[in-house]
Amino acid sequence: MKKIICIIGIILTYYSGFSQIQLNNTLITERVIATNLDVPWDMVYSNDGWIWFTELSGRISRVHPDTDVQELIYTVPDVQVFGFSAGMHSIVLHPDFPSIPYLFVHYTNTTTTSKLVRYTYGINSNTLSSPLTIIDNIPGSVSHNGSRMLIDNDKLFISIGDGYTNTASAQDLNTLNGNILRLNLDGSIPSDNPISGSYIWSFGHRNPQGLCFGNGKLYSSEHGTSIDDEINIIEENRNYGWPNVEGYCDLASETAFCNSENVAEPIWTWTPAIAPCGMDYFNHPSIPEWQNSLLLAVLKDRKLIQLKLSADGNSIIEENSYLVNTLGRIRDVLVIPDGRIFICTTNRDFAGTPNADDDKIIELQNDDFLGLDDIIDQTFNLFPNPSNGIFTLQTNELSDLNYTIEIISMDGNSVFKDSIHGRSTEINANVLNSGLYFIKINNSMTSVYKKIIIK
Repeated sequence: MKKIICIIGIILTYYSGFSQIQLNNTLITERVIATNLDVPWDMVYSNDGWIWFTELSGRISRVHPDTDVQELIYTVPDVQVFGFSAGMHSIVLHPDFPSIPYLFVHYTNTTTTSKLVRYTYGINSNTLSSPLTIIDNIPGSVSHNGSRMLIDNDKLFISIGDGYTNTASAQDLNTLNGNILRLNLDGSIPSDNPISGSYIWSFGHRNPQGLCFGNGKLYSSEHGTSIDDEINIIEENRNYGWPNVEGYCDLASETAFCNSENVAEPIWTWTPAIAPCGMDYFNHPSIPEWQNSLLLAVLKDRKLIQLKLSADGNSIIEENSYLVNTLGRIRDVLVIPDGRIFICTTNRDFAGTPNADDDKIIELQNDDFLGLDDIIDQTFNLFPNPSNGIFTLQTNELSDLNYTIEIISMDGNSVFKDSIHGRSTEINANVLNSGLYFIKINNSMTSVYKKIIIK
């Protein structure tokens, strides 16, 4: 047993010490939480603590960042993998997932089309069912199909590339290519979209591969050709220039087009191209040096970039590179509520050189930070557990704060709600059936999930 413990210690030391990031006052450690993946494309965090991710072949899986438990949930049967990077792409969960058990995925389903589909997740079966096509027959090609998705205020945004072979489509408002689209969660077109009867929110995009909200703004990363990769702030009904404009409006031919077509210039560019990909906004106190920054995954230049934003978020004031040529091609970045950062590699794609255990999902965090989520998690005692349905929720500190609790069944339904005032509250939920439940404890600042067994 001692030998096994020593071996485990060596492995953990290797993972924690490999490619650490030393900032001014913060040491960020790296830990691999998933290996042997096949081109993971997109990651998203669920309210119940899991990270969901897609792989190019059509697999949809989840991994728990605290236990590293990994589960294959479903393989979408009609994913068509071909060309440079066509296949399963982005994923987004309903804002109230898993209580409302919908997730959306975008993928190429033929060699000429892609589609957006909503699935229903069954907690008891731990799989997906009832596919509902939201948008069908999006023109597709060997590359530049997209995509990233996010949901804000019950509106779904999705980035779609120009389709690679038809660059002019990005200026054609009768096609869905080369656009960022905005739609209601049922697939209908919002009445306040800028073009009546159209999903188009912005256009003139070549290959937007990153999408995130921060500072009340929608940011996008976009592949240029061999020059002028871009970071853009996405505004309603703005033209982003492609293929008539690359990067800034700094050529005579571009200036004329920019003036006549209301073109929005990027807030940052790279020449030569670096192939920017997934992106997320970071503003957590766990890493003070990275607060109010965009964190950007980079494919071609194989690194993670921090882009420090101005106070108003309208410009980038500093660029710093990390993990340069240590992990290979980095496809996506995900920031979860407790301040941990997750990145995924795609060294098994058409341009990568995989190691034996590629591809990976890797956690980055400041081990020395103890945040409010951790304090609250340690603050609550739940007993007895298992319980006959009557149990006590006790607070050790922060007892002046008011909390609400919600019991959620394994099929995602809210079955009980109550409030906590003071140090000890008895919860009587003996009307519930036997089984495993989640208890969500939350206030205006944070939420914590605990599990309880009712027998």
